[in-house]
Amino acid sequence: MKKVLFATAALIATGSVAAAEVTFGGYGRFGMQYQENRTVGTPAVAVDNTRIESRFRMDIDAETTSDIGVRFGARVRVQADENNDGSGNVASFNGPRFFAESGGFRLEVGNIADSIDNMYNYYGYEPGLSAPVGQYSNTGLPVIGYATGAAGVNGVSAIYSFGDFRGQLSGSKDTDGPGGTSVDHMSAGVSYAFSGWTVALAYAQSEDDNPAVLDVDGTVLTVGGSLGMVDLAMLVADDSVVGTSYGISGKYAVGAATSIVAAVSAGGDDGLPAKKTSFGVGFDHNLGGGVALRGMVGRNSASNNVADLGVQFNF
Repeated sequence: MKKVLFATAALIATGSVAAAEVTFGGYGRFGMQYQENRTVGTPAVAVDNTRIESRFRMDIDAETTSDIGVRFGARVRVQADENNDGSGNVASFNGPRFFAESGGFRLEVGNIADSIDNMYNYYGYEPGLSAPVGQYSNTGLPVIGYATGAAGVNGVSAIYSFGDFRGQLSGSKDTDGPGGTSVDHMSAGVSYAFSGWTVALAYAQSEDDNPAVLDVDGTVLTVGGSLGMVDLAMLVADDSVVGTSYGISGKYAVGAATSIVAAVSAGGDDGLPAKKTSFGVGFDHNLGGGVALRGMVGRNSASNNVADLGVQFNF
């Protein structure tokens, strides 16, 4: 993470200048990705199964601390991904996320991530360069993540941490009216860490004022920790879209620089269409200097074979 210090230009009667810290950091990746029966658009149009996979991501974080010790800050992201049809794309900004933090309490406003997206071990260990499958693939949970390349929800999230306990309550309102694209969203979650393991539980619901749009709610439980040389994460979820689903993922070091990463997700048979068991097995080889060679093979929840291979570098 690169750091640059800026002095604010706000000169007041005392002539004092407040110092703010601005940091830049992120990653880039490039390689190839294969997905059987790849389509784009509605109605679906078939495109090449194999395409270039790439991403450039830069997070810009700014923060300062008040005289009474409260930290204030914000984040925006610049990101570029290739299109699913294999064409290139330009980088774009997303909506900002603001925060105020003191002690164990943190308040986030704007482009927030909800209690499921933020919960420990929900995403687990994702194999491959682009993570086309994961232990969460078969769920139908209403997850609101920190939006990239879009404004995101204009929501509020309260997070409290005390020792090994962590809790979060988040919400955002439908701002588009009937037939719009946003929804009323609420989520809550708690987690507790003990003896090298973390257990987390979260609930979320999304309600749209358009009667033609399905309201969704769901609950998920995750567990994560280590068994010897294997790092594990597990989840079980129940939601109103696909029913009960579950998954497990793990990472095993086979050498000083190489790990095997695998994930399986099953269930979700009550959905329309029902999801099929998805899985992936891959590797992560550290080349040093923040550079890694990654790849995987597997099958997604639509029963299509997937694979990727490439390099990721952090900066």
